[in-house]
Amino acid sequence: MSKALASTGGVRSRAWRRAPLAAALGLLLLSAGPVRAADAPNLSGTWKLNHELSDDTAAKVKEAAGSEYIKGGPSWATETWFPWGTKFNEGERVMLRDVLLGAVRGLERIEVDQTASEIKTVYGEEGLRVFYLTRAASGTNLVTGETVKRTAQWKGAELVLESAGKKGKAREVMSLVPAKNQLVNLLHLEMDPLKHPMDVRLVYDRVGVAP
Repeated sequence: MSKALASTGGVRSRAWRRAPLAAALGLLLLSAGPVRAADAPNLSGTWKLNHELSDDTAAKVKEAAGSEYIKGGPSWATETWFPWGTKFNEGERVMLRDVLLGAVRGLERIEVDQTASEIKTVYGEEGLRVFYLTRAASGTNLVTGETVKRTAQWKGAELVLESAGKKGKAREVMSLVPAKNQLVNLLHLEMDPLKHPMDVRLVYDRVGVAP
């Protein structure tokens, strides 16, 4: 047998010896996701905001969005309807401020429907969102109406939901407090017109279960 054939045979032999190990590792990796999802805490149910334990979301919005008034110059130009010195994104900022303040009411109540492959959340009456644990998906931002990319994953006992679009991104970290029948949601919001990111801690009590 030539040295070339002997060398080829050695490579194939080593490859075959490694194949069962690689296959086993592959099966472990494929089964890890569903197992983690199946063993994850069950967030399903209807939850009502506990105002006493939660941050004041409206105050957080006002802090991040700034004044309700458009900042401009001391007088009006004769050639335009815009005041001198006004930044053209000021109107967008004030409008976003109003929209976010209006959306605060939707945080009073949340419904969660959880399976091994997807998470559905409903804020208020119409705020339905669907997140898939196995893949990214597109959806509509409940505030701006733009198309966003949604992802969901379990990190230990915490469920991380993320939505990202051209104008901003949102991140929610949900976790259970089983002893108190409570759901904690840490909300992080970044949007271009905001003066700085907004972080809110929301605590919910499970509806129909005494705390």
